[in-house]
Amino acid sequence: MGILQVRPKLAPGEEVRWKAFANRVLESSTTAGGRLFVTDRRVFFQPNRVDAFLGREVWECPLEAVTGIETVGRDAALLAGGPRKRLGLQTADGEEVFVVNRLKRKEDELLSLFPRASRA
Repeated sequence: MGILQVRPKLAPGEEVRWKAFANRVLESSTTAGGRLFVTDRRVFFQPNRVDAFLGREVWECPLEAVTGIETVGRDAALLAGGPRKRLGLQTADGEEVFVVNRLKRKEDELLSLFPRASRA
């Protein structure tokens, strides 16, 4: 892990299957920087050290609760990655949005990791 990245806390026997740098879009139309992880049990966002210090929290969701993956279009929320297309993960609790590089490639990779997800 780099100086800004926090080592993820995994349960005993839990395996990381995929990870990528990402910014999580927050309700306040800003983002938190960090990494998005997919393990054999869950998907979670781990904020970097700076954003964790600022009070940004880990977000997580069981794999089976992810029901869709979509491209979220551009909007006016400049500080929330609005000028870019973004990754949307549809879950039982709503939608989480992330700013990632190489969006289409990441969507394709993620589809194979979520047993109930489809492209929205």
